[in-house]
Amino acid sequence: MMAALKGRVIGAAVGGLALLSAYLYWQHVTSQRDAYRAEAERQRERAEILQEHQQWHRQQIETLNTAMAERDRTLTIIADDIRASTSALQSLGETDAEAREWLDSDVPGSAVDWVRQLQVGTARDAESVSGSSGAPDQ
Repeated sequence: MMAALKGRVIGAAVGGLALLSAYLYWQHVTSQRDAYRAEAERQRERAEILQEHQQWHRQQIETLNTAMAERDRTLTIIADDIRASTSALQSLGETDAEAREWLDSDVPGSAVDWVRQLQVGTARDAESVSGSSGAPDQ
């Protein structure tokens, strides 16, 4: 009887340990699952933030592209105006003796140089427009 009781106690103890092991394993698995879910949620939130940031960058790029296109249109208009003015000034210097005399007079050197540069021709117009951002005498 003692042996049978001992066998039952040992069986119950082994069964209890097995149940305790299964319970602890289940707790471990569920805690890992919860940790993975929390990490997945954190990564989802991070991805949303990164997508919003990327959208903001796209909007900035579009704004800059629009501004650059407007700038290019303005520069083209300015270059056309300079070409027309240069052409008119060149023909004026060639046909008007008074204008030629003024060009050779005691005008500040930088003004004379600037006017003569304008007479050089249309080949340098594009360089003048893109290469200078200040006043003509600078």
